Amino acid sequence: MPSINSSSDTPAFPGDVPTIDLPRIDLKKLSSGDKAESNALFKTCTETGFFLLDLKVADGGNDLLKEVEDAFQVSKSFFTSPEEDKCKFPLLPSNLGYKQMGGTKIEDGSPDRCEIYGFPQDDLLGLGESNNRIPPVFDSNRALLISCLRRMHSVAETICRHLDAHLDLPRDTFEAIHSLDKASPSSMRFLHMPPQEPSNLKTSLMGHTDNGSITVLFNIIGGLQILPPHSCEWKYVRPKPGCAIINLGDTMVQWSGGVLRSNMHRVVPPPGAQAASDRYSLAYVLKPPKEQSMSRLKMGRVIPQEEEDFVGDCTYGEFHSKKAAGVREGKNLADNQEGKGTNVKIQIDPQQLVSVA
Repeated sequence: MPSINSSSDTPAFPGDVPTIDLPRIDLKKLSSGDKAESNALFKTCTETGFFLLDLKVADGGNDLLKEVEDAFQVSKSFFTSPEEDKCKFPLLPSNLGYKQMGGTKIEDGSPDRCEIYGFPQDDLLGLGESNNRIPPVFDSNRALLISCLRRMHSVAETICRHLDAHLDLPRDTFEAIHSLDKASPSSMRFLHMPPQEPSNLKTSLMGHTDNGSITVLFNIIGGLQILPPHSCEWKYVRPKPGCAIINLGDTMVQWSGGVLRSNMHRVVPPPGAQAASDRYSLAYVLKPPKEQSMSRLKMGRVIPQEEEDFVGDCTYGEFHSKKAAGVREGKNLADNQEGKGTNVKIQIDPQQLVSVA
């Protein structure tokens, strides 16, 4: 997915699996203020909260795609190193470091099948106490990681500006909340899922909604699935070269009073011939500062004010901690399946969640 040609040496995505037809939004048109493209963006953000963002012809788009491709190679060098070397950099409370395979649970309570290396935004940008004890392969490419993070943040800012307008919020409302000048738990995460035994296929990364604001995701091989609204049938996202996958997180649902949507998704073994390949991905997760209030925004004519607030006046730090604890234990899975707040629950058969058929 990072570049036009990246998938040329990858087995083809099969045509006989259920897929979801995500809208393709053009970043160049968004950046130029194209009204139809902006309307299409807002529509998908209220319906599934997922879309493909075409970067190929946007200013700086190909630069970002090239940097992401280079970052993929860096992460492969790390993930293919011996396990004892990777474990020298354990995951810290700041979310810097290495999460081993099985470090969290999936829906049936068994260990996950995904390893992750995370970089807090504050660490990369020097907004907090920098921890220089990172793997040499990442440390020697720190400039690349910083540039890549800044470009992905710029993409998220463009989306924020359009959502401000459609929600009738003062200009730069979301952009100001997520300013790069403010310390926040935003992060860049490299993920690796190795091939699984065909006789024992399970979810690699459990079904969940993101607990941030906007996620900018890149991957080449399939495996990402979405549970469409009001449905119990998981559908694959077909990777599209030159596009990022964008999805909204729970904070946007809370602040918008349920106008915007964060949707259930998970990662399973890639379909078809791709199942024999290692799956790598890169995600930038935009999050607000820990002290940011999660109360519904009290402004504009679009956000409903007559209903009770979903979470009350808690901070994002409190909100994040509660959700993250649930995810680690394989719980708190379907909070926003109906597009409301985190108090909304639906019942989903755990076996259906785990099944990768």
